[in-house]
Amino acid sequence: MKIECNIDGKALSLSVNSNKPLSLILMEDVGNKTITSHCKGNACGNCIVLLNDEAALSCVIPAFRLKDATIKTFESYQKTRQYRDIERAYQATGNTPCPNCFASKTLIIESILQELTNNTRTKSFGSNNLPLRMEQTDEEKLDKKAIIQELSLNTCQCMDMSEMLQIVEIALTYRRRKRVRRN
Repeated sequence: MKIECNIDGKALSLSVNSNKPLSLILMEDVGNKTITSHCKGNACGNCIVLLNDEAALSCVIPAFRLKDATIKTFESYQKTRQYRDIERAYQATGNTPCPNCFASKTLIIESILQELTNNTRTKSFGSNNLPLRMEQTDEEKLDKKAIIQELSLNTCQCMDMSEMLQIVEIALTYRRRKRVRRN
């Protein structure tokens, strides 16, 4: 099967089996070195990528779902300005995920931040189809339950969820400050 997609900013035309998982495509056909897929499709969460800006388990995404998709791996994401917001939040809290899950948890946080800061996006969030914010009278309040559910895409227990929520909140503050300065 021939698939046209964009991976890490490069338009690619891949000839692969339609059921081949994205994680193997990235490792074998694209040569990505940051994807780890130790669970062989059991959803440990260490193979997260941004698929059309949403966190997705690359080990369970078949090739046929990649048609005209935009995929961003940690390898290219860490070169962006957005990465700096999360990096600063890790520094501010003094907490970082372990080396095994650092890349995937960072991409999950980015997916959450994009949803929380993008006013034009109206669909439900990510793989769990839950909105990450609840509208209130004067201000937005984060839906921590939905955020925790999204963060649990990665099953590594190296960090407590309260620590992860704190990182998301601090990174969101940095992201919102950037948007205010630009406007």
